[in-house]
Amino acid sequence: MKAFFSPSFATKLSIYVLSFTLIVFVCIMMLFYNYSRKQITEDAIDHAHGLLRNTATQISGELQIVESTLEQSVWIVEKNLSTPDSLKDVLTAIVKNNSLIVGSGIAFIPGYYKEKGKYFMPYAFSINEGAEEIVNYLKLGGADYDYPCMDWYLIPKLLKKSYWSEPYYDTGGGNTIMSTYALPLRNPQGEVYAIFTANISLSRFTDMVNKLKPYQSSYTFLLSRNGSFLTHPDREKIMNETIFSVALGKNDVQEEEIGRNILNGVTGTAQFNNAEQDSYALYTAIPNCGWSVCTICPSQVILHNLDATSHRIIYIFLVGMLVLLPLIYQIIHRLVRPLRKFSESARSIATGRFDVALPEVHSKDEIKDLHDSLVYMQQSLSGYVSELRTTTASKERIESELSIAREIQMGMIPKIFPPYPEREDVDLHAILHPAKEVGGDLYDFFIDNDRLYFVIGDVSGKGVPASLFMAIARSLFRTLAQQATSPAEIMSKMNRSISENNEANMFVTLIIGILDLKTGSLRFCNAGHNPPIIIGADGNTTLLKAKIQLFVGVLEDMEYTDEEITLEKNTRLFLYTDGITEAENASKELYGEDRLLSTLAPLGTFDVRIIVDTVVRSVASHVQQAEASDDMTILLIHYEPKTIKP
Repeated sequence: MKAFFSPSFATKLSIYVLSFTLIVFVCIMMLFYNYSRKQITEDAIDHAHGLLRNTATQISGELQIVESTLEQSVWIVEKNLSTPDSLKDVLTAIVKNNSLIVGSGIAFIPGYYKEKGKYFMPYAFSINEGAEEIVNYLKLGGADYDYPCMDWYLIPKLLKKSYWSEPYYDTGGGNTIMSTYALPLRNPQGEVYAIFTANISLSRFTDMVNKLKPYQSSYTFLLSRNGSFLTHPDREKIMNETIFSVALGKNDVQEEEIGRNILNGVTGTAQFNNAEQDSYALYTAIPNCGWSVCTICPSQVILHNLDATSHRIIYIFLVGMLVLLPLIYQIIHRLVRPLRKFSESARSIATGRFDVALPEVHSKDEIKDLHDSLVYMQQSLSGYVSELRTTTASKERIESELSIAREIQMGMIPKIFPPYPEREDVDLHAILHPAKEVGGDLYDFFIDNDRLYFVIGDVSGKGVPASLFMAIARSLFRTLAQQATSPAEIMSKMNRSISENNEANMFVTLIIGILDLKTGSLRFCNAGHNPPIIIGADGNTTLLKAKIQLFVGVLEDMEYTDEEITLEKNTRLFLYTDGITEAENASKELYGEDRLLSTLAPLGTFDVRIIVDTVVRSVASHVQQAEASDDMTILLIHYEPKTIKP
């Protein structure tokens, strides 16, 4: 007994197995219960909806009989219009031959028959005298029965279409709930001259609806088009309350929503709290008249059998778990005993002794598989460690070479600022931030005979290939600038040299310029690069609109042309690569030219180093934690002509 409760591996594993089994059972039971609950509920709802549809169809069919009776009698009425007294026989026949219709009349527009006075409405109705049904006849209309003001007359006359009136109490017929079907009669000109009516008693529908009980505790009621109860188990609510007044009395938002759906003619199902009991409301519309029928069914009744079955399953499982616990412990204790022998070997392997001897195993079960796995692990770990050493050495060598390449690349461009402290007519500042260890952006400048030669460019692609291409482009600029007299000539010669052996089909965008520091004359050539920004002496910033020509390295025989402007005193020329304007944040939003112009606008009178640093910080604030998408390069030239110191 003591061993059973000791914290041994077998005990823990037994508890884990049983715990896992319990968890699996709970999950399966929950899935089973939820699935069964859903299936049973759906079947119950489908069954109830089927009964609702049958009842609605049955009621609709009887209402259609009434409608058809009047529509088929129109021709007889029209035939007897010339003899209004003969309409009595027509109406009497309608009431006598149709058990659904308890009364029928024809309400003519005021003054239709001059000889009959202002109002004329012949009306036939049935009454029960003992076991016999007798049809009586009346002429309605007058001060005591002003029918043109009644909804069954006014609404179909205005709409010029048939209409079922809202149900009402017929106090003269034993407090029976009635409804009137009104059919407008029109002359050949389309004008309504009379309303043909048929009255029906809803008492025949009451038994039909009350019998609709899908389950013992469920009940069904009939609603008018404005939500009034036409039938209900609580007879006090019939024609006295609406579904909305009941919902407002209980402050129940769910019932209000159900009422809106019912009155909108929707067929559906809703779950709600009915008298502190979770219930389902199933509703559908009755065609033709706008009425609806709704069944309320408690969910507890639907799920009663499922709940009882689930409880029995849980009790049986818990008893089985108590019986299995000691049995599982004994089996596991016997099976895991050989594992102790592997523990020392495993600790030795963990210290790096991959050649340690493992205990022999003669069985052919999972313990043998564990033995073979440990052997395989020894061999694999030994191989992995060897490969890891080789890979680590290779990675360190590559990182070292890339670091050297970065130093070489950065060493090729001017990086001492200010570059010409002895001159007062020009000041420059530049930065180059590669997206990777090495990049493809470049800038360069030098002064020869009071002329400032400068270049800024962006090689297609990134990484080592772009950096090599950048080194070639920068070297060509330095060499060819000594031999050419214009930026276009330098650009054309660079293009021919690069295009000759460009098997990788790479290209570079460039701006090459020559600024005469004595006159402020600036000649430049733009080969597909971002337009520079002119920062005037007054601080205004504008894009330097100029002809943008083809990239360098695409067409060998491409000839480039110069453009020329004159820089005023204290003008700054801001050159940059697309790594500035196309810098993306985490939402893939670009920094953009507009943001760059707005950043430069208040910096017109500042030092070049402050301007460049401000732009870099602005881009970094936009990008934040997003990975750099491209190299970023800025070259800022401040032209401030003064007398050069001797």
